[in-house]
Amino acid sequence: IMLSAALTAWLTGITEPIEFAFMFVAPVLYLIHALLAGVAYFLCIEMGIKHGMTFSHGTIDFVVLYAKSTHGWWLLLLGPVWAALYYTVFRVVIQKFDLKTPGREIEEAVMSSDAATDIAHGFAKQLVLAFGGRANIKSLDACITRLRVELNDVGKASPDKLKALGAAGVVTVGSGLQAIFGTRSENLKTDMEEYLKTAGPEADAVEAPSPVAAPAPAGVVSKLRDPEAATKARDLIAALGGIGNIERVDACAETRLRLVLGNEGSVDETALRSAGAAGVMRLANRTLHLVVGLNADQYAAEMRGQLATP
Repeated sequence: IMLSAALTAWLTGITEPIEFAFMFVAPVLYLIHALLAGVAYFLCIEMGIKHGMTFSHGTIDFVVLYAKSTHGWWLLLLGPVWAALYYTVFRVVIQKFDLKTPGREIEEAVMSSDAATDIAHGFAKQLVLAFGGRANIKSLDACITRLRVELNDVGKASPDKLKALGAAGVVTVGSGLQAIFGTRSENLKTDMEEYLKTAGPEADAVEAPSPVAAPAPAGVVSKLRDPEAATKARDLIAALGGIGNIERVDACAETRLRLVLGNEGSVDETALRSAGAAGVMRLANRTLHLVVGLNADQYAAEMRGQLATP
């Protein structure tokens, strides 16, 4: 995906696909990008370089309009220098601040195909419901950073639920919604398509619009309760280094536990998987994410209860 975006930028000058890939997860890089681009334009003006453009000054514009340029050949020298400057500055900043740009995300632990499918379908179901249910979805599409869904009735969708599921933003375009999930968008579209092929009546279990906000039908929560939650919570706490090593635990993104630990070195990932974690992700600031499925809220509540017990 990134190679095709880079080729598009080089050929036509359309840089938005690459910019959208990092501007939401690392805004500081976009600020640096704006400064470097501004300095480049200033430098070209001061050096007397003049070169026209018809669209966005890609390679096509450069070649076609080169004959009418002034000192246009300087761009062939400045280009590689500026590319090296961009690479160096971005690399230093990304590594220093541990920015999770595309390709640097924390990899999830390997899980069984059945477990991965269950989790993907569970999340896809929540997305389908957030868009108003199966009957409300006319078509699915995705670009590099956006999940684009054409709807029968935009009013039945829930932008707040989409943001709770991880969307950085939700935009209404005509009779559809575009949810910004970053580079996950294409995979989420595929997960939704796979889920809709086998979904039952639950894919249409959406509450009618009401002035009073209600996040989900009460029946959905009760179906997801795990009778072994107390045992699993105890095993997870032990695998995380014990009660004294856990500073905070919360449920997030529908299927994950987010934990802040005292000492990451005390974590036993093998024991975590045995306790039911399908994936383990280590983040910055002693933060850990555990992929535990749609019972995440129940496990978080049970763990908090056990942590509070002397």
